[in-house]
Amino acid sequence: MLEHALSEEERSQILQAIEMFEVIAQSQKDDYQSLEILKVAYQKLGKTAEALKVSRRLAEAYHGVGSFSLALQECEAVLAVEPNAPEILAMLGEIENRLQSSDQSTVDPGLEHSLIEKPEYRASSAPATASGLLEPGGRNTGQVLKRILPHDPDQGNDALGKFLVVQQLFPEDEVKTALAAVKEANAAISGQTLGTSLLDWLCKADDEKMERVLSALIDRTKFAYVPLEYYDVDRQVVRMLPDELTINRLYVPFDLISRTIMVAVCNPFDSVGREAVQKSLDYTVTWYLAKPATVIKTLQEIHRLEARV
Repeated sequence: MLEHALSEEERSQILQAIEMFEVIAQSQKDDYQSLEILKVAYQKLGKTAEALKVSRRLAEAYHGVGSFSLALQECEAVLAVEPNAPEILAMLGEIENRLQSSDQSTVDPGLEHSLIEKPEYRASSAPATASGLLEPGGRNTGQVLKRILPHDPDQGNDALGKFLVVQQLFPEDEVKTALAAVKEANAAISGQTLGTSLLDWLCKADDEKMERVLSALIDRTKFAYVPLEYYDVDRQVVRMLPDELTINRLYVPFDLISRTIMVAVCNPFDSVGREAVQKSLDYTVTWYLAKPATVIKTLQEIHRLEARV
């Protein structure tokens, strides 16, 4: 049963999300983030048959990335409706054997050695206090954010730069020069000053080079890619985060479905920024990679900022 009767606007937004994330999930078979969003979206519309199909795809996706505990949950969800589904029973048997042999029913071996944390978090549900009150929309308006987001001109760029050099995407000298310039620009950030992206600085207007870099980042981090330029970004969702995370660090929350908020980033190595997002929102956060130029343009339009020179 639905939590509440959906308005036409809500239905339209959910249908738009379904259309977009179906395309993403078709092109990236192991993109469990998009599949999770699809499942919730179909459930919100009361489309149980479609949601069950997504659970099948989720089981395969989680299995494919070695997240066997989560794959097990999806298998059980399918078998609760279709107890004799042969391919799900076969997958379930294989998963149980793997979990028993590894004795890691709570730790997914395929994710154990990831370069960064699993790109999905649930914010704390502890009661709000005077130092960190939560608005109904989920934004943290207290002082917690200030404590966990110190002045940080690096913004994860050292780690990103090391990745680019190790992957031989850019020469080390070129990355060092760009890093120094980007850190200097970000050190001067204040108010509604757009952050500077290391990828944007290095690739400039070379779309082919940017595609190669994004492809390498997606392969390594398992973040899904979102073509933000084709997405009707919800302005109210963007404003759920403070300017120091969106404008200053180039984060774009672009949609909200049920208790899941989708956030596009330029730099998946900015762990300080991602932790700040997690702690400032009372939602599950799913992370997506987007082109820096598109992120910057989106923020300029949302906040009516002048183009950078």
